[in-house]
Amino acid sequence: MKTGILGGTFNPPHNGHKRLALEAYRRLGLDRVIIMPSCIPPHKAAAALAGAKDRMEMCSLEFPEPFFEVSDIEINRGDRSYTVETLHILHDMYPKDDFYFIIGSDMLETFTQWYRWEEILSLCTICAASRKTDYKPDLSGYTEAQRKKIIFMPIEPYELSSTQVRFYIKGNIDCGDIVAPEVLSYIKANDLYDDGFDKYHELIHSMLDETRVFHSECVSESAGILAERYGADPEKAKLAGLLHDITKRLHSDEHADLIGKMTPLEKSSPKVWHQISAPVFLKSRGIVTDEEILEAIRWHTTGKAGMTLLSKIVYVADYISAERDYPDVETVRKLATLSLEHAILYTSRYTVRTLALNDRPVHPATLDCYNDMLRHFGI
Repeated sequence: MKTGILGGTFNPPHNGHKRLALEAYRRLGLDRVIIMPSCIPPHKAAAALAGAKDRMEMCSLEFPEPFFEVSDIEINRGDRSYTVETLHILHDMYPKDDFYFIIGSDMLETFTQWYRWEEILSLCTICAASRKTDYKPDLSGYTEAQRKKIIFMPIEPYELSSTQVRFYIKGNIDCGDIVAPEVLSYIKANDLYDDGFDKYHELIHSMLDETRVFHSECVSESAGILAERYGADPEKAKLAGLLHDITKRLHSDEHADLIGKMTPLEKSSPKVWHQISAPVFLKSRGIVTDEEILEAIRWHTTGKAGMTLLSKIVYVADYISAERDYPDVETVRKLATLSLEHAILYTSRYTVRTLALNDRPVHPATLDCYNDMLRHFGI
């Protein structure tokens, strides 16, 4: 049999996943496609993301056709799950099958960084679907034999992520055209992405544009995950992340009224105004009175020496949220899994260096933050 494999968190599964699976099934003449939800570590599931049982059920609802098969192989193997190991298990289960591993073209660009990637090519054919219009893969770094194990499918790009779907669901935005009705019904029936922050979601929608709202939702999720990892209160972290940019779109006069006295450097640095005005705005209106949350919001842009654990979490979450795509973001995300301090040292050093190279003033708090991290690592 010709068996396709489509992996992912499927949190939740959506019509973009379905479209990719159907295209591969038809174009490659597959007999079946195995839908393979990956394991989400417990600290991520606790941060208002769906657990294994729910994602398996949603996949069954999104992929009801008889040629789709939802598998719990990676979920049952736990936190760390490598593709090469999954392929070995599938070869043992179905020794006569030819396997086709379905990915997006963006993943193909980093494929040679995958764990034991050469062995992966010996176990399956990689099928990469275009994620950009007129995309053409560069396979010059592969041998002729390896190139024969890579198939490119030039399909019309369909830009949609599960993060965006969660954003729509939390904002009560209609997403019936991007998620199967059965999946939406399951999500609503089980309150899967309900974080209990309805009034705060309404507030940011009223004060921020859609791009900034999406960023705030993503920072909230990242902050919750980091809080679970490092032992902070996940509810406080998610709320601080959600509200950290609440005053971002205020007029300069409104910032001035909230902030009052500013240093000359702060007056000439509009990018830091919102981190100063936001906690004043939230506290004065009785929206948030928890000083730990207000402190985390106060220093999320510049950082400072001696940040609290929650402040570090929100500062790092702002750099690694799901929608971020700056060149070094994967490096910062990896550092954040080592320690918050590793990520803060890297980002504060980058900020100081970039501002200095462009002859722009560096906020004293940022310098203090950088020096504090140097001391932390004994440098």
